[in-house]
Formats: sequence, structure tokens, C-alpha cells
Amino acid sequence: MVARLVLTAGIMAVTVCGMSGQTRTADGVMALARGDFQRAVEILKPIAEDPWTDDVAAQFFMAGLYETGRGVPADLLRACALYMRAASSSPDTPFGMEASILFGASISRGLEFNHECQTLAMIGFDSGLERVTFDLGPGHSVEWTLSAATVTYEGRTKRQEMMLPTRGARVMPLQHTELATGPTRAAMRHFIEVFVWQPSAKQGPWTLQWHVFEVVRDEIIRIDIPDSLVTVDGDAPPSPESFDVRDYALLRVDDDGNAEWAVLKGPRHRTERIESDAERREVRDEALARDAALKRVDWKGRYDANRQPAMTYVDADGCGHVQVYGWSADRAEAVVVRAASAALDLAGNPATFDLSRESMSIAVDAYVYAAPQRRFDFCSDVRMPTDPDAIGPETWRAIAGTVTIELSPEGVRARAPHLRRATVRLTNLRLRNAAGATVTVSRPLTLSAIVGWFAG
Repeated sequence: MVARLVLTAGIMAVTVCGMSGQTRTADGVMALARGDFQRAVEILKPIAEDPWTDDVAAQFFMAGLYETGRGVPADLLRACALYMRAASSSPDTPFGMEASILFGASISRGLEFNHECQTLAMIGFDSGLERVTFDLGPGHSVEWTLSAATVTYEGRTKRQEMMLPTRGARVMPLQHTELATGPTRAAMRHFIEVFVWQPSAKQGPWTLQWHVFEVVRDEIIRIDIPDSLVTVDGDAPPSPESFDVRDYALLRVDDDGNAEWAVLKGPRHRTERIESDAERREVRDEALARDAALKRVDWKGRYDANRQPAMTYVDADGCGHVQVYGWSADRAEAVVVRAASAALDLAGNPATFDLSRESMSIAVDAYVYAAPQRRFDFCSDVRMPTDPDAIGPETWRAIAGTVTIELSPEGVRARAPHLRRATVRLTNLRLRNAAGATVTVSRPLTLSAIVGWFAG
């Protein structure tokens, strides 16, 4: 390989010398042709590894030096990345075509090596992101590399591709932040923080981005936060020794024991609670259960729209100040409880209302459909187009009975701290339709849903 590299350099030297604007590259190739590998590296390395320059000759020959370990410690990963860049930047030149062949041989070393090679080629050689492993507990660790993060948990490993920096970026040393959370501060949560200086051009300015991940068992969960903290000018970003990221961003525990992130400065400064594992599981399990329920619906089923409501509901959702609606398993019946929380003073303890006393502030309506409904538009002013021949729902209004509404404190969802959970209990209902028919429901009904959001 060494003889081939020197021979190729000798043959190509004349070609390189004829390239305008590549005098330094030509000098490096001539040094290589003479066998002066140290001098060749001094000249070619800064040119080949400049993330903003595509000098195919410098990339090709520097890749060969890395591959053979001449003038520089052998580094097959850097060799592969430079072959890739040379092959990509000038695929139709002699250098590019030869680099393409050698790149193909390099990536045969395995999938992980291939991903690392391509990531290195894309982001550059001076990002500062080094392979690092954090111990999170007995049998629990996470290893971070250029292209991926791999969690080891209870004897199993799980790899997740994770390319954060882009071209020319500089990464500050990764940080493992451990927070003691919960009412007794006994629940330990593990976060990995990645601070990246991202340039907008070769000479800046540089924008500091903040990426946060939580490691839960064998999962790596990205925390959705604003990732731009501050922008500075200069040919290079501030060094980690001269710049304290904790002046700008922080993970911490609030007074109630919840983990939260805080952006401390800048136009987007704010604090937000981070979802707990239990909350994520609740949301995920609810979505899976609803998806399974939809698959069990007979969408071709047709029903008598003039039937009495069965008042049996399997799930519920909500919106507004207090609007909770439930639906039947066949999705051909729904009930809606609407309450103006401000007018009814629902901010305190559970409140019970008599539906026989007419009020504009509270209403309970049941809707009976002739066919299953794929969606219910109770929370939106936007209505989907309907079949003009379709039979509309029969509406049954509650004219008697009691409704008890209980609102939780705000904060039931970390990503939307203003939301609450509303629990509605309906007792001894009596409903009437437009034709004057009535139906009595003696058994109590309970609906529970998240409220506090508003649709268009």
C-alpha cells in the first residue's frame, strides 16, 4: 500500500501542479512522492480536513497516509471518511474514482464502522465529540460516539443512531446529569447533555445549541427544548474553560420533586417540567389502547339513529375549560358534558349540579349515530365534509339528574403545564330528544379526561 501511495503521488503530482489555486496541495503531493511523509502530512492535513473546503487531491492522499500510518498514526476511520469526501466531491476525477473504490473497501468493516465513517465525513474532523461511556448504575451504562448512543441495561444492549453536530460544529464535553426526584427525592433520573457550537459559515458566528436526552432503562428519550442559547462572533467558539454553560442552561429539580429544564438567558428563556417515565407510559399506553380499539370497530355497521342511547362508554377525551366527551365501543354513540368553569366556580373541591335547573353554563348531551364515527368534532370549530345523504345524529339532552365535576390542579402534563384532569360523574340522568321521548339512566356514569387546551 505504501509503494502504491508513493507511486500514485508521483504520477498525479504533475496533474495536481496544474490545478489552479492548489499550490499548497501540489507541494504536499510532491513531498509524498519524495517519501517525506511528515512534510506531506503537515501540508495536506489542514487542507484535507477543512470542513469548508473540498480539495479532492488533498483528501485522497491524506486518506492514504492515515490508512498506512505514514507521517501520522494509523487511523482507518479518518481514512474512510476522507475517501468518502473525495469520492463525493469529485466522483468523475481520477482521485474521486479511486477514492470511491477504497471507500467501498473501508465500509466493508461493518455497519457501526460505516456509520461512524459517514458521520465523520459529514461533520468534520475537529468536532471534539469523543467516544465516552457513562455509568448510570449496576449493569446500566450508555456509550456515546459520533453517530450513535448505545445503552447497556440488564445484560442487553440497544443502539440508537444519534448524529447531532453538522458540518464544522464544535462539541463541548458531554455531561451526565443525575437528578434525585420524587416526593422523597429517591427516584434517580439520568440525563445526557450535549452542548454544540454550530457555525453559520467558516468564520462564524457561532450558535450554542443544547441537546438533552434522558436514559430510561434501555431507551434514550430526547427532551424537546429550545436548542439555541446564545450566538457569538469569532473564528472559533469560546473554549469550555472560558465559557460556563450553566450561565445559560440548567437541569434541576423543582420544589415538588419534578425534573425540569431551564433556559436562563436570552429571548427564549423559560422553564418547563420534564415528563416522568410514568407519564410517558400513560400517554403511550393510551395511544396503543385506542389504536387497538379502532381496529375492533365494524366500520360497515349501520344502526337505527332513532334508538334510545345506551349510555355505555368505553373511553373519553376532553378540551376547553371543561368539556369531556365519551364514546361507545362501536363509536356509534357519544356523550358530551360542557361546563363553563369560570361561571360555575370549579377551581376548588368537587362541585355537584342539578341538571333539572336550566343553565347556560352546563349541559349534558348524548348523540346517537346511524354509523360508526371515525372522529368526533366536539373540540373543534372545523367540521369535516359529510355525506349529504347521511342521517344526522339524534340528540338527547339531559333534563334531570346530577353532574359532579372534579378538577385536578394544573400540571398533569409536563409539556403543557396548564392542563388539568377533569373527572365527571353523572347520576340519575333523564334525557329527552327533539320529539319529546325520554329515557332514564339510573346507573351512574363516570368520564375522565385531560382538559384545558383549545382547538381551532
